[in-house]
Amino acid sequence: MAPKSSFQKAYQDLERRMAALAAADGAFFLPNVAPEGPVDFVLVCMEPSAGRWATTPEKAKAKVAAGFRNFVSSTEDFILHFCASHYLCQDREDYHITDLSKGAMSVKTAGIARVERYDRWYDLLLQELRLILRPGADVVAVGRAVAEHLERKALPWPFTRIIHYSGQAAASRLAGIATRRHEFSAFSSSVTLSDILRSAEAVLAKARMPNEARGSILSRLAKASLSESRLALIFNYKMAFEGIRAARTGVRAV
Repeated sequence: MAPKSSFQKAYQDLERRMAALAAADGAFFLPNVAPEGPVDFVLVCMEPSAGRWATTPEKAKAKVAAGFRNFVSSTEDFILHFCASHYLCQDREDYHITDLSKGAMSVKTAGIARVERYDRWYDLLLQELRLILRPGADVVAVGRAVAEHLERKALPWPFTRIIHYSGQAAASRLAGIATRRHEFSAFSSSVTLSDILRSAEAVLAKARMPNEARGSILSRLAKASLSESRLALIFNYKMAFEGIRAARTGVRAV
């Protein structure tokens, strides 16, 4: 394994190429929480959303320069982090969350020529995966659009598809518990908002976000609620991630 400093330099070089491609797309680059080294699981999402956090390119650049990162904003972001750290990783394993394309844009804009944009970004995704995947690591495609693209491009690593965490996919959350209502009922009292908050604190510390921004995010998260829909999302991820772990155990047993 390369020394940590070499890994960090390679990742920073990759981020510069990502920023250049985002600019070429007419978007602005939103970095992810940088991995500290190779990881055991990479979750691939779609593209960053340019929501309330970035109403203009100038504000976006200022927030990124001040330490703002991708996947550290919504309750669903932190649910994904919580599930990855609690149900996917064990012992000293680690995960990384990334997007197929890295230019932040509105939901409406993101749906325009998405396949062509993903094609432009695919080579950088391959470079990212080659850099940060440990031998035997797993790739997880978050949502149908990403899974279909990775399948079409014949990603050279096997991957598992999970549902997207967006509220727009709420029907998939409920579908996932429809035949497991008894299990879900028993599970639903095992996770609290405090669990999500503790996981969020660890993520924000790893992201090295400024204290003021960190406090603002945690304060907003503390006011959220774990509705049945969000608990169903967690349950779906738990089942999916435990399935991935079982498959890994089966491979090792062979």
